[in-house]
Amino acid sequence: MAPLNRRGFAKVAASVAAAPTIITSAVRAQEGKEAPSARLRLGFIGTGKMNSGHLGHFLGQPDCQVVAVCDVDTKRREDSKSRVEKKYADETKSGTFKGCGAYVDFRELIARKDIDAVVIATPDHWHTIPAIEAMKAGKDVYCEKPLTLTLKESKLLIDATRKDYRVFQVGNQQRS
Repeated sequence: MAPLNRRGFAKVAASVAAAPTIITSAVRAQEGKEAPSARLRLGFIGTGKMNSGHLGHFLGQPDCQVVAVCDVDTKRREDSKSRVEKKYADETKSGTFKGCGAYVDFRELIARKDIDAVVIATPDHWHTIPAIEAMKAGKDVYCEKPLTLTLKESKLLIDATRKDYRVFQVGNQQRS
């Protein structure tokens, strides 16, 4: 695979950005209803300060649904689960929603077939393994900085992204 330059990246990004709109519209027109791909199902790995902010953002997006959270800290995990279920309960006529899974082990979260992408904001030394395992499981990944601690970890992530054809984004707030 040839290295990607800026112009090539711009072409690919533009076509990728347009593709979901085209596909979703075509499917909707054929079936008369919203396409399953119109709503991204997310899992959150790590529910501390950074992912708490991301969780609030994604809970406000009509094209996303948070379906699972994971944290080794029971209070953080249960608070995030409650927050998700309250938000979706407020949007239903019945006023109830119990559809958010809560996990201690990130491997259980990424094993779920109904999750399209994961948002990772674990402690700094614990980003690489969940990201690689999520991509192996067919998930796209958003991961907070610092992405890796070593060059070897960086290379492993690059290889996993290319091998599994996954979308991978790194958060860089306040750094660009």
